[in-house]
Amino acid sequence: MARRIRVPGLVDLVLVTEPEELRALTDDPKVDRNFARRGPLINRLITRRIRRWFHINDQLLPSLVPRSDAVRAVRQQELFNSLPPAGGRPVASDEQIERLASFVRGTGARDDAAITVQEIVGRAFSAEYTADHKSWRASELIDRFREGFSLREILWRLTGRLRRARRLLIERAQQDRWAMHGTAIGMHGILQALERMRDLRAAPDAASLGDDAVLARCLTPPRQVPRTVDAMLATPVAAKHLRPGTLVMLRLREAAPRAPGNETVFMRGHWNACPAQAFVTELVLAVWRRSSR
Repeated sequence: MARRIRVPGLVDLVLVTEPEELRALTDDPKVDRNFARRGPLINRLITRRIRRWFHINDQLLPSLVPRSDAVRAVRQQELFNSLPPAGGRPVASDEQIERLASFVRGTGARDDAAITVQEIVGRAFSAEYTADHKSWRASELIDRFREGFSLREILWRLTGRLRRARRLLIERAQQDRWAMHGTAIGMHGILQALERMRDLRAAPDAASLGDDAVLARCLTPPRQVPRTVDAMLATPVAAKHLRPGTLVMLRLREAAPRAPGNETVFMRGHWNACPAQAFVTELVLAVWRRSSR
């Protein structure tokens, strides 16, 4: 059963790590991404943090938009149908694939690989997207900030680093929420896959691995994603009713070893499925194949 942390007036949090419970709460219409400021103090602080930093023009990034949002649903389907390799479009240029393969072989630098990944992701949305050391460092800071509160965050806010990083990434994404999500947040999953691939390539059995084995050993889901309870909810996941405003943390990475295939990586088959699944898997496999040359 999921773990619930509840101190009346202070916090009401549910941590979910079992695949069956993840599916049940993901598909329950009373559990959504409506990050209204309600519930106990810490819950309201967390939802305020989400709404303050992860939006463009007062519209939340697509990974934080509720299931009822019509724009999200339409755009999600459009991206399923249009992101490379749809229509025969290559996921990356030959030069870009070679730079990433060089990193996997152990000869390329991590920063160079990171900039290349950000460039590839950005150009899946706009051919004019440019990535460099500044945009990569901005993305790295945003990703660390997204993982949860830390003392470093106070310094980032006081010095304006967080604000400048966010502004730079929005400018590079040309105000596109989906491009912003991909180049500030989504790209880190690809980079982490390449880091695992680098270790995998050096393993004795590397040459015998098929595509499915490579994907299974390289791709992992985000550590966790937040949800909120919108109405009083009776669920087997918790011993007592979940109240409106309760925060639910879906601990995808902990659940992944017990979930089939890459379900927790892309949430395929659920309303919040990642539209970039084909793009990411094709890119990862292209780099793996090139790295063996």
